[in-house]
Order: sequence, then structure tokens, then C-alpha cells
Amino acid sequence: MTDVPATPIVELVDVSKRYGAVQALNGVSLDVNRGEVVCLIGPSGSGKSTLLRAINALDSIDGGTVVFDGIDVHGPRTDIRKVRQRMGMVFQSFELFPHMTARANVSVGPHKILKLSPQDANNRADELLAKVGLADKADVHPAQLSGGQQQRVAIARALAMHPDMMLFDEPTSALDPETIGEVLSVMKQLADEGMTMVVVTHEMTFAARVAHRVAVFDKGRIIEIGSPHQVFEAPTVARTRDFLRHLGWDGSSARSV
Repeated sequence: MTDVPATPIVELVDVSKRYGAVQALNGVSLDVNRGEVVCLIGPSGSGKSTLLRAINALDSIDGGTVVFDGIDVHGPRTDIRKVRQRMGMVFQSFELFPHMTARANVSVGPHKILKLSPQDANNRADELLAKVGLADKADVHPAQLSGGQQQRVAIARALAMHPDMMLFDEPTSALDPETIGEVLSVMKQLADEGMTMVVVTHEMTFAARVAHRVAVFDKGRIIEIGSPHQVFEAPTVARTRDFLRHLGWDGSSARSV
């Protein structure tokens, strides 16, 4: 993985979030540089998805700051709709409009929000569906697509807004093993093209291959962060080693990818 110049597009400082008695985030600080891929790994419920949702203010925060390209995301005067237009978000569950074709799902944002003409929006949709390998599915509705195909439509929809970065919240967790590779291949292509990406994932091989940095979460904190080589082959924190061992992952696994 080539080095990325350290020019942060996202800066999180001492971010905290509580849900009742649960401290979901506990003083998390993290910078994400332009063109960088940061993978967030760790046990379920450790705060990874909450952090992702804090970045684009889908969840409020109780303390700290989230700054995106100089904008205080949670500031009272921030137009969060404009900020979110610059952050593509891909969820676990696709979130496609079931009554719309693949083309319509991808073109609706550019037409309604970016004010492109219907023809230009459809043209952009067709280009992006081709990019994710679904040029022949433009007129198909979500119910007629496999899970992997639906998730690739969701990625195309996010890209249609010309985002400055992409946020992925466990994008393969709802997929069967046969279709996971389709989605990860598209994500790797985006990374190779220089897209800034923050990815919550349980796909350790993907993280080892694609990430510039890997952040390990546990109990609402980042307990370790470093290059894939450092985190997967030479973790310095016992909890990281325990987590990877639980997954059946060791240094030889990292060297084989």
C-alpha cells in the first residue's frame, strides 16, 4: 500500500457517545487523510458503527468534535444536509427504494438534490452501474437482484452524488459468501482510484489488503491503530491479539494475503 500525504479531511477529537447506561464511544480521537482507507475492526458492539454514524451526524455526540474539511459537523449552524452530500454512506441493509429500478435508485439523488436533468441523471446512473458491473441490470427492481447486486447498486447510488469520501458500515455482513467478493472487489477498485474510505468490517483479508491503517475498537475506544502489517502481524495490545486469535487469524494469515 502506497503512502498517503497526511492531509486530514476528517478530524475526530475526544468523541463520546452514550446510549443510556452504555458508553458507546469513550474519548475517541482519529484523523482520516484524503485518499486514505481506514478500516475499523473489533468485536460487535465496540463502537465502530457508532463512530461512523457520528462522522456524518446520523447519531448525535455527547462530547468532543467531528470536523469534516474544516466544518464542525455537529455545530449548531452547520447545514448537515450539505455536509452529508459530500459523504457517501453504504449500510448493511442496502436501503434501496423497492419500487424503483436500479437506474432510478441511482439517479434520484442527482436529479432531486443536485438538480441534474433527468437525462443527465440517468446517464450518470448508467455509467456508475457499469462501473460496479451491473450495466445489464439498470431496468431491474431490487427484489430481482441478489444481495451482492443490491449492495453494488447502493454503492453506485452513493457515488452518484460525487462524494469526497465514502463510509461503509459492514457492507458485506448481510450477504452470502458467494456475493461478498463482488462487493469487496468494487470497494478495492474505489480504493485503488484514491477514494477516501472509512470501512467498518469483519473482513480481515480485505482490511489487510486494502487499508492504509487499521483501527481496533474495544468497549468504545480505539485500543490500537497502525498499518495492516503492524496490527495483523505484530499487534502490541493483548486485547487485539485475543480478538484476532478468536477469528482464527495470525501473522501467517496476514502474510498470505
